[in-house]
Amino acid sequence: MVLPKVIGGLRQYAPKIKPPKGKGSDVKLDLRQSTTETIAPTATADTPALFYKSREALIDAPMEKMTADRWLNYLNAKGIKKSELSDTSLGPFLQAQGTKSFTKADIIKEFDEISPKLNVVALGQPGPRNIITNIYKKIQKTDPQVEDPRVGGFLSYLRDSLPGVITDSSGRTVNNINQQALDSVAANVDKYMKQVFGIDGALNEGVALTAPVPFKVREPLVNLAAALDRRGVGLSKKDISKTPQYGGQQTMPGGDNYREFLFKYEPGKLRTGEPVYTYAHDFGLNSSQRAGGVVHARVSDRTDEFGRRLMFVEEIQSDMHQRVQRAMRESKLTGRKPDREDSYAFRQDMPPPPELAANKQQLDLINLKIENLLATNPRSPALPKLRQEREKIRVIIAESMTKEGKQGGDIAMGPFQSSKEYMEFVAKYLVRMAKDGNFDGVAFANPAIKNRNLSPGGRDYQGNVAAYGPILNGALKETSKKTGANLLNTVIRDDRGRVYGQVKLLNLKDNPNVRDTFSAYAKGGIVNGR
Repeated sequence: MVLPKVIGGLRQYAPKIKPPKGKGSDVKLDLRQSTTETIAPTATADTPALFYKSREALIDAPMEKMTADRWLNYLNAKGIKKSELSDTSLGPFLQAQGTKSFTKADIIKEFDEISPKLNVVALGQPGPRNIITNIYKKIQKTDPQVEDPRVGGFLSYLRDSLPGVITDSSGRTVNNINQQALDSVAANVDKYMKQVFGIDGALNEGVALTAPVPFKVREPLVNLAAALDRRGVGLSKKDISKTPQYGGQQTMPGGDNYREFLFKYEPGKLRTGEPVYTYAHDFGLNSSQRAGGVVHARVSDRTDEFGRRLMFVEEIQSDMHQRVQRAMRESKLTGRKPDREDSYAFRQDMPPPPELAANKQQLDLINLKIENLLATNPRSPALPKLRQEREKIRVIIAESMTKEGKQGGDIAMGPFQSSKEYMEFVAKYLVRMAKDGNFDGVAFANPAIKNRNLSPGGRDYQGNVAAYGPILNGALKETSKKTGANLLNTVIRDDRGRVYGQVKLLNLKDNPNVRDTFSAYAKGGIVNGR
């Protein structure tokens, strides 16, 4: 599958057309077959998983022209969240413009240029061979002879036939699966499910939770469907950057198709002179590939104790925000200002103190020169010198701001600063991926899973209790509201058979209410019923 676009506009703005002058045509259209119902966009790689509600609210505005302060009042009245206005630079931009007038077309054009662009780097490997190997390993641990004959017959067939899918004619394990052998297994499994359990197309359609099919049949069945790419996210070669660097405490054994996702942002035109953050986790990527990283997620595929095929989120963490946000929390408790390295950098879209206005104007001028050269002569020898001058002025402003106790660190304030916001952002994106991949749901590690190898009382232990307990649960409640996926509890096992309950699940199975694209932030005015 192709990864969906992370964030973008749902609609283009079309100005209102004045009615034509003169007499209208006598020809009448037959409108009996028309409908006024809003049609949701069909999910494709070009349909964004998330959108900025503020942009959609601007498109829906009944006014075609207003002053900047009135545009801001309109967005506030629509309930657009302050963090969205800040992260998109729309709030600071409108505040700085005061009573200057903007048409709707102009303000939307400005929005598209000043708001950050987000994308995702996927790290993973094609999953079928790994999935089939895991199915075979689990079956080897059971004795088909002591099972119900319906279950025993199913397990015996898989135990005898799956080796031919991952070995050659001489019995040696191969890197690529034998697709012909896999297709034959699939056809026989579908036939078995029809004859023994009365279920048509079990691999394609899945098995209802209420169907009288034992778990020992359900689990290998849904896993086999994933290996056949009939459900699950098998990343294409275009999507994959590197082999995932999972392992240890970050992931729990017992899953398959492990993948990692690094979400990055590119600032809008008002903030291009700010320092570029290089993501701390390297994931086997070079520094330029990690530039602008905001948050990462580690995921695997698993089957829960009810036979649902799940995308399981092992970890959500933000290297960009975690350190600064922790320092800010500690500062509130101790009253001591955070060190510069634990502070966000000065934001260029925010007004500097009057004494630094001249430096800010010079910085804006240099940024404009750089943008013009990149557009007209990207190999210009003047570019390195301009970038050096830009960095000098940025440091002068940052140091001056730090002396006043304001922002001035070396980490840019990327979007989704709080733990709840970046967890919700990641959860929404993965819901869209899971829907595209025909998963039954998206489940999330809880404190018991994250702390399974840690001793109580430590900093990491307590951090997991908070992050994967109340903070994550709050984010998932908002995600459920926005996506239409109902929030349930489920049960999963690890590779040693240890059971973990109270695992949060955003359920997609038999749920027609799940939408294709969602608002990026928790709050905001309703736009066209979305």
